[in-house]
Amino acid sequence: MIRHVAVFRFKPEFTEAQRLAWIDMVADLPNHIDQIRSMSIGVDILQAASSYDVGLVADFDSLDDLATYSNHPKHQAVLDVSGPVKEHLATADFEI
Repeated sequence: MIRHVAVFRFKPEFTEAQRLAWIDMVADLPNHIDQIRSMSIGVDILQAASSYDVGLVADFDSLDDLATYSNHPKHQAVLDVSGPVKEHLATADFEI
């Protein structure tokens, strides 16, 4: 099984309402992409100096399933929203 972890830091102009709408888009992805075994996403609650704004964890059966997710049109629509307002993104993908 592959675990995909992503943390996002957004530009200040990406409002809280826009962020929450984007999070809802992401949270809806398992309803459209069968390869997602589990997914959780949430807003950082500590707001420490090293914190990112939003964290995501998703599990997949294989690297092929992760690739299907990455290239899926619904995922691409999420990237279309976050891409222009993303300040930084860090990811890690590993076997569990």
